[in-house]
Amino acid sequence: MAFHFRDLVFRTHELVYPPAEDSVLLASNLDVGKGDHMLDVGTGTGIQAIVASSRAEKVLAVDINPAALKIAEENAILNNAKNVEFRASDLFSRIKEGERFDLIVFNPPYLPGSEDDILGKSWAGGCRGREVIDRFLDSVPKHLREGGRFELLVSSLNDLESVGEKFKEKGFTSRVVAKEKLWFEELYVILATKQAGYKKAFIDDGGNR
Repeated sequence: MAFHFRDLVFRTHELVYPPAEDSVLLASNLDVGKGDHMLDVGTGTGIQAIVASSRAEKVLAVDINPAALKIAEENAILNNAKNVEFRASDLFSRIKEGERFDLIVFNPPYLPGSEDDILGKSWAGGCRGREVIDRFLDSVPKHLREGGRFELLVSSLNDLESVGEKFKEKGFTSRVVAKEKLWFEELYVILATKQAGYKKAFIDDGGNR
């Protein structure tokens, strides 16, 4: 099967999380600038990395799922995205010492629950859907360049007040740049920047941009 986004086409795989409403919401609101070095965490089919590649100077796409890396690399070739590198990594586990990024993007497993198989792990985020999100937030600051930023997709199921406290704890100023109401949850794309001496929980600006 294939998924189409704008003028791009993405092949899917039975063992890889397919692009869905969350993928499209994030891909439609990427804050990538010309010349950026970007990291796409949990790349899946590669949609975020490949969409960003037309503006970014270089994109590194990582995933823990070998099937995801294979299909994402095929999709990069299919869409002529020549500036995307793929690497097996559990979050930042194989990001090299000294590698820093202007933008880090993550569409995490955010639904409450646990799964043992590789596909289930792409959507099941543990208790409150927060286990992988919290691991990401604990590590992301040291992988950003000075003035760098990250975009994270979260759900209304993730205890947003607690998420906001986590942002404040890590010293990020951040805001909701897009949101979408689904039948059982609301999705949010949060854009966050770490600023020296300035801490603020994210503010919902209504998704207007």
